[in-house]
Amino acid sequence: MRTFLSILIVGFFLQPVGLVAEITAPETVPAGGALEITWSGEKPESGRFQVVTETGETFKGGGYGYWKGKGKSIKIAAPLTPGTYGVALAQDGKLEGLKTFKVTAVTATLDPPESVEINAQFKVAWTGPTHSSDYIGITEVGGLRRTGSYTYPGNSKDGTVILTAPLKPGTYEVIYVMKTEILARESFTVGGTIASLKTPETVQAGGDLEVIWQGPNNNGDTVSIVQPGSDKRGVIYTFPGNSTGNRLALTVPETLGDLEVIYLTGSKVLARVPFKVIEVSATLEAPEEVVATLAFEISWTGPANHQDRIIMVPKGSEAKRPFAALIYVVREEPLATMAAPTKPGDYTLHYLTRKGKVLASRALKVTPAPSDPGFLKVVSPESKSFGENTAVELILDASGSMLKRQGERRRIEIAKDTILGLLNEVIPDGTGFAMRVFGHKEADSCRTDLEIPLGPLDSAAAKLKVAGINAKNLAKTPIAASLAKVSSDLSGVTGERIVILVTDGEETCEGDPGLAIRELRSEGSDIRVNIVGYSIDDAELIETFQSWAAVGGGQYLNAPDADQLAKAMRTALEIPFEVFADDKFTASGISGEKGLQLPAGDYQIRYRFDGQEMTKAVTIQSNTEASLLLP
Repeated sequence: MRTFLSILIVGFFLQPVGLVAEITAPETVPAGGALEITWSGEKPESGRFQVVTETGETFKGGGYGYWKGKGKSIKIAAPLTPGTYGVALAQDGKLEGLKTFKVTAVTATLDPPESVEINAQFKVAWTGPTHSSDYIGITEVGGLRRTGSYTYPGNSKDGTVILTAPLKPGTYEVIYVMKTEILARESFTVGGTIASLKTPETVQAGGDLEVIWQGPNNNGDTVSIVQPGSDKRGVIYTFPGNSTGNRLALTVPETLGDLEVIYLTGSKVLARVPFKVIEVSATLEAPEEVVATLAFEISWTGPANHQDRIIMVPKGSEAKRPFAALIYVVREEPLATMAAPTKPGDYTLHYLTRKGKVLASRALKVTPAPSDPGFLKVVSPESKSFGENTAVELILDASGSMLKRQGERRRIEIAKDTILGLLNEVIPDGTGFAMRVFGHKEADSCRTDLEIPLGPLDSAAAKLKVAGINAKNLAKTPIAASLAKVSSDLSGVTGERIVILVTDGEETCEGDPGLAIRELRSEGSDIRVNIVGYSIDDAELIETFQSWAAVGGGQYLNAPDADQLAKAMRTALEIPFEVFADDKFTASGISGEKGLQLPAGDYQIRYRFDGQEMTKAVTIQSNTEASLLLP
């Protein structure tokens, strides 16, 4: 075992005595390299093999090694200075089997760029001996050891290494170091970097602050919200490299007052700009009375920030869970629909922010149905029917967390089996289909790949592709980046675009999935983003997913186990519909769900199929279930 503790035997000269071990060594070895020796004769029960002078004297820095009882060879570090040396077995004050060898000189070269920006990563071409402890690093001009970024050339596969420039402009050197010897040094300059930030002067509490940025976009650079004057990254931040172009959004806190946005590279602030968080307000308009179980419309104004919601609670109750009803508001939809609870009585509507602040309230009464209700069961075929202009895109999370076991199987295996079931039984061949996967190719990566490009589904080929997917340990979860690709993935689709995201965890690549979904929906209402949360028990994360699905015009489906996952995936492909009575909105649902309770009467069922508005009529009788087949 090699150690850097030097033990000197001083005051006497070790003379060779009776040879009990014949040592064999190479005639030459490069400076600092590994001297591999073998021997014959008796096994050395004690002592060590020692590098000495050619005449048998010990010296400071002479390498040594102990026999471990396996085979008859060991490796010892050769001296750094060229010349002739010896190696022998030092045992009981005696030196046996002295064998001489020569240490030859080694050289190295370095070729860094002439100049780089502060904190930027840059490539250095090199040659050198590549001993195990050799390193290439950054130092001050004339420095004898590294003072900045460094790496080991032995890990290089292409004759180059990556270093990170210092944060202070100036002239520096890259050095190749072999133990304590500097074999090569080359200078380079670090220049100043320009960065800028532009934001609105004010933003509503809890809202999204749009930031236009310019900067080096080095690896690890962040744009962050901080207290005025702070030079450290705040709790709210994102990586500019994840933004679309040079625009990004940060969700501001709900606390009012002055804050700043800073551009941070390493520990250096390159730009800062102030803004103020201001008060928000909201209004609610709704009928004074609504009928139990039936849907009604709510007209609202408000910030519509992430997870803003309208809730209904019994009169006099606090605005806390459990709610009698809840909906998430969507910025582009000033009319919201809510289903009245089954229990008549006096209730209160509240507009709540993500943090639970009440911005507006309104009282209303829930009255009993005028007669015994009937029931409406809306169904669709087990094998779904999709129009020729419709496409389905599946986004599968194959990140490291999907390697966790549920029972005797891993989550990724269960998810793949569920997808195979969809391809076998639910989605017909010929349906427009695409599949995107993330987390399955690179560890510690935010990579997302379109594994099945858009085209008519060939289930046999698709099943082969699905079978070959495996989750990658330590891979990350780029939900936002994957959703941002949907528009190009489904380019050319003129009918409905049905997106199903299957994930078991939160975004871990600093993206904003809510923003990505809003941008998707801005292209039109013929896109539905459904989120299937697999084995998720975090209530706050579930609420986040619910709010994203609401923005995406789809639904959030919680799947705690394999059976529920299969059910959720099928439900995501069902048809949403609305129920009208005399052109008055009455209820909404999804085909395949449990029957809707409705007062007796005539109704129109409205839904979209292949991008077209469709209507079917149905009559509901008291205490009777009517069934309607879609499409």
